[in-house]
Amino acid sequence: MTASTFPADAEAAPAPYVGEEDLASGLSRLRRRAGMQPTERWLAIAGGVLMPLGVILVIIGWYGAAHTSRLFEEIPYLISGGLLGIVLSTIGAALYFGYWLTRLVAGERQIVEVLARMEAKLDAAGLDAGASVADVPGRLVATPTGTMFHRPDCPVVADRPAGELRTITLPATGMSPCKLCAPLG
Repeated sequence: MTASTFPADAEAAPAPYVGEEDLASGLSRLRRRAGMQPTERWLAIAGGVLMPLGVILVIIGWYGAAHTSRLFEEIPYLISGGLLGIVLSTIGAALYFGYWLTRLVAGERQIVEVLARMEAKLDAAGLDAGASVADVPGRLVATPTGTMFHRPDCPVVADRPAGELRTITLPATGMSPCKLCAPLG
């Protein structure tokens, strides 16, 4: 779901009444569903355990194979320690990578939710996210350090983004009206 597809009235809609039975059944379904899927915590724990365990097995396999001179004694060390250790390290790394990806997705979701709330607030205020200051009637603006105030559609400030302008309320002490747009006339 993108921020532009988020319904503007979703935050303003009143929540329907939920009875205790509905709440209990929804909670039990949530518990069942959460128990079936691996969560971020289990991915981090499994990855954090399997990677070091695999490295330890590789070291044990090397140590056992390095301290014997007979080939038939080295092969079991290499198979059980070396190959099993490499497989466990790879699986642990993949699980930890999955944990990292779930954290990224959760962060992206939070960003999208914040953007959607901002867009809803802008829609409620009557501004589009891409709207300019000229779209608001009856408003006077000035540049951050300017000494003259303008109408938003004045050629001096019309092409500036809304973030570069400040709103002016009358009487504006120390400021004069623009002679091009004549905001008081």
